Amino acid sequence: MPPANDFSSLPPLPAPAPGFVAAMCDALPIWALTSEQRELRLSLCRILLGRNNSDGLAAAQGLLALSFQEDPFDAPSLALLAEAEAKHPFLPPRQAAMARLVAAALADIPDDVPFEAIRAGGDTDLIARYLEVAAKDKAHGLARLAPAFGSLCRLPDADLAGRLLDGFAPHLPGTLFARLSAELAFLRGTPEAALKALAGLDPTAWGLFAAIAASRALEHLGARRQALAACLAARAVLPQHVNLTLRAFALAQARPAAAPAQRDEAAVCLYSMNKAGLFRECLAHLAATDLGGALVAVLDNGSTDDTPAVVAEAAKRFPEGRFLSVRLPVNIGAPGARNWLLARPEVAACRHVAFLDDDAFPQADWLSRLLETARAHPEAGTIGCAIVDVDAPRDHQAADFNLFPPEMGAQSLPETRERLFVCEPCRGAADYGLYAYTRPCLSVSGCCHLLPRRTIEAVGGFDIRFNPTQFDDLDRDIRSFLAGAPCVYDGTVRVGHKQGSSLAVAQTQGQVAQVVGNKIKLEYKVSDAEADRLWRENLALLGRDLLAKDAAVGELARAVAAKPTA
Repeated sequence: MPPANDFSSLPPLPAPAPGFVAAMCDALPIWALTSEQRELRLSLCRILLGRNNSDGLAAAQGLLALSFQEDPFDAPSLALLAEAEAKHPFLPPRQAAMARLVAAALADIPDDVPFEAIRAGGDTDLIARYLEVAAKDKAHGLARLAPAFGSLCRLPDADLAGRLLDGFAPHLPGTLFARLSAELAFLRGTPEAALKALAGLDPTAWGLFAAIAASRALEHLGARRQALAACLAARAVLPQHVNLTLRAFALAQARPAAAPAQRDEAAVCLYSMNKAGLFRECLAHLAATDLGGALVAVLDNGSTDDTPAVVAEAAKRFPEGRFLSVRLPVNIGAPGARNWLLARPEVAACRHVAFLDDDAFPQADWLSRLLETARAHPEAGTIGCAIVDVDAPRDHQAADFNLFPPEMGAQSLPETRERLFVCEPCRGAADYGLYAYTRPCLSVSGCCHLLPRRTIEAVGGFDIRFNPTQFDDLDRDIRSFLAGAPCVYDGTVRVGHKQGSSLAVAQTQGQVAQVVGNKIKLEYKVSDAEADRLWRENLALLGRDLLAKDAAVGELARAVAAKPTA
């Protein structure tokens, strides 16, 4: 059993009165979206700071304090924190002093070697060289480290990252260096090493960060009870934090081993074109996961490379009669490939169909866990999961997708009146467990999603007007939502994704045009009445789910507090 880090005495912060979350879900339904998306959090905090309301002020102060602990070098959050602290001082003295020190460093970053240009180039050797030289700048060491710290933590060589960070130690206050070292230990070290580093942090400056990170590390070690205790300790200080509530509720649920898929219970479908090497890795990894009696159906979407040989070779990895392959002479796009697989009699005979990207690497028990979630949520139209990078530190790519109200979106299509603005809460975020929850939502990532047969029959497959790809998943999830079958996101299941979404990596003029064109198609498929219904019902659904879990976690916290200690 791992050591029990004690988070029972976290320094208090201003907190809103009971009932605040319910009031916010009524007054500002977007509150239920997330407390972790930076731009949304800043927007909400500005709204609350501008109101003459003590509960709103306390809620904003707490969220801003956490923002600094989570990312000391985020300049917009730091500036708003300084503004709030100047008007109504509330930070523990050591955290206030640390925030002032970092703010002063960020205001004096030399512009002789702009790190943003180095990061954009993606040359990790050049990033390492920048950090090596920056550590020798006694006057501006912290200022030069600030924009590069995230890249340091994600260098391919974790040992090199540690040595580079050590080079800054003489120029940083000890408590700040310890905080940065703890983050590196969490992201690149073992859970045991992370817990040791987190236990050494000054709780008056970094206690919330330590509790949240320790909760995740403890969960990785199988110590769910201790993980829940750490999460509840953080939530006791920040009862307004949406993700902490959802996370605590998920940790409190019993999670017995899920039963493997039975024969005809699930088909796992993949399609690929001209990615032979990557597809070989993907299929080999898939064969090593616990598929039970599931059928695996693979479609070669008009490949001209070695993909046919890869598929033939992969067939030997799966049980006889449990592997089906289809080869098409031309590429029919992602929606067409999915529909083709759905129409195969062997796939149509299965009660669930799971689609995986050809560069997806799911955890061992992914299928049985998603099927268990489907059984627990028979109303769901689609079941999805957390999508993360394959490489360490396995940052988030996607969680649950939901809609902003139209007035909150930034119009990007001047000839179209956009109304569908998706909140992507976690792209690039480190995995501190704050997206490891289960809840209903508008849509989930198409990288890995499970479709119940009844909703396939009710709302149909994928619209080929979105060929070759992009927004076909969201379009189908919207149709399912409007038909009364919202998605369910299970962020306790993680799937590694090697190449990132096509939306995120679109760079060429043709790629961008494809994305923009399909977004226009989506906008014109949804009527004004449907668009209005979507965001309103989506936020109302999130609000009801949050309030139910807020009440349950509050009762749990009171029960834990009343329990005598040993």
